[in-house]
Amino acid sequence: MLRTHTLDRICLEPKNSSPLIAPQATAIERFVQHPAVRSGYASLVLHVILLVLLALFAIESRWKRSRSPLVIEILSIGNGQQDSPAGMEGVEFIEAASILEEATSMPTDVTENQIVVTDSTLSEIIETPDFPDPTLSATILLEKGTEAATPLAPSPSQPHSTLTTHKAAVRSPAFDARRGRARGDAVRARGGSPASEAAVERGLAWLAAHQSVDGSWRCDLSDCRCNGACSNPGTISSTTASTAIALLPFLGAGSTHQEGPYRETVSRGFYYLFSRMQSTPRGGDFCEGTLYGQGLAMLAMAEAYGMTSDEAFTPYAEAAIRYIETSQDLHTGGWRYLPGQAGDITVTGWQLAALKSARLAGLAVPSPTIEGVVRFLDRVSSADGSAYGYRTPSAKPSTSAIGLLSRMYTGWPADHKSIQRGLLRIAAEGPSETSLYRDFYLSQALLQANHHSWKRWNARTRDFLVSRQHLRHHETGSWFFQDSDIAPGGRLAHTALAILTLEVYYRVLPIYGADAIVDEF
Repeated sequence: MLRTHTLDRICLEPKNSSPLIAPQATAIERFVQHPAVRSGYASLVLHVILLVLLALFAIESRWKRSRSPLVIEILSIGNGQQDSPAGMEGVEFIEAASILEEATSMPTDVTENQIVVTDSTLSEIIETPDFPDPTLSATILLEKGTEAATPLAPSPSQPHSTLTTHKAAVRSPAFDARRGRARGDAVRARGGSPASEAAVERGLAWLAAHQSVDGSWRCDLSDCRCNGACSNPGTISSTTASTAIALLPFLGAGSTHQEGPYRETVSRGFYYLFSRMQSTPRGGDFCEGTLYGQGLAMLAMAEAYGMTSDEAFTPYAEAAIRYIETSQDLHTGGWRYLPGQAGDITVTGWQLAALKSARLAGLAVPSPTIEGVVRFLDRVSSADGSAYGYRTPSAKPSTSAIGLLSRMYTGWPADHKSIQRGLLRIAAEGPSETSLYRDFYLSQALLQANHHSWKRWNARTRDFLVSRQHLRHHETGSWFFQDSDIAPGGRLAHTALAILTLEVYYRVLPIYGADAIVDEF
């Protein structure tokens, strides 16, 4: 008991009672309390605060930039004069997303002598830093065209949202119809109208406003500035597919990562696509779960490469072509959702479009792959090649439109009797709320084939699409139809396909022009 009390007393004694510890603690206290040390602390705190303030000032100065507004003006076609929208002088423009949120209604009565893009709701506004003369570039001068702007390098102040470009000496002339005077000439010659061009501009503004911060687009409209303001989101989870299909309309209207009013939007979109490529033994995988993503991403890259000859695209495009080649079903010759699956005509159609575009842009495409596509078309065709089914010869209008266009891309002449007969049968039905996918392909096929039904079909489809564009609130500029074929793509995919259909007049490039038919792989 005596020993226990002794131990308890020792444990309860304060530490500083130890003769070995007390001198050390006292020395530390004396050091900390010394006036020179305290003044050093104060100096250190003041210097840290000063450095933080200087850093904040430097960051703000580096990233601060002035807005260069893109104004889509009202253009009078009748007398060839261009008038500025009334009351726009001195107005401070805001971003497209804000405009679309505030828009309440837009007129639908567009006369033949006016482009209405229109009043205060879309007289606007995409931030396009350093783009020269944005007002001139925004308006499509159908009566008096303008030359395309000089290509510009992406802003070096945003290395994580723009592409580092590498100029090549020559770019493909096949894409020139998308720019300047040639675009206006094509619209007039092939059946476009001021109203259809205005609808294109509204659609592009909607797409730009729904791009995510990371440069992507998403079919479910998540991770963008929409915040649930638009109805009918899609369910496709592949961000490469949704980003690529959203990029195509900008490319169709002449904007690339080097030039155009949506230069920065396109640059950020491609930066995102490149970041998503998975290197595999098959090649560059852009699928994210579905070969729709592969075909669409390759198509967008091929068009951008054809428009700019930017060598930065070459390694990605070549890797993507390799993946398409190695993913083909060797038995049927087609593609479906996953590599090696027996093909269907919709996924096959996108892969073929991508390969055709790549070939016309100057990239190498393996011949055996195209021969496989011909075998697939033979497998799903009926009525002497005038009708096509999804995976079997059981045909319907949308799959027949894809098959007929694919036949022209793989060597059938436009005046082939089966092509002419098949196109006539489908065009007789006219556009409808449930057939956007068919109308997208049929418009291309009729124009490519110079079919005698083109003028009547085009007038009906063009005006139908213009009349069905949404013109209220945040959905201003978008489309949505009750089309079961593309329902999973939601409002984003419907809007992109509608714009592409209205751009058919000047998308005389890889997959839309006469050269795309006669030029063999």
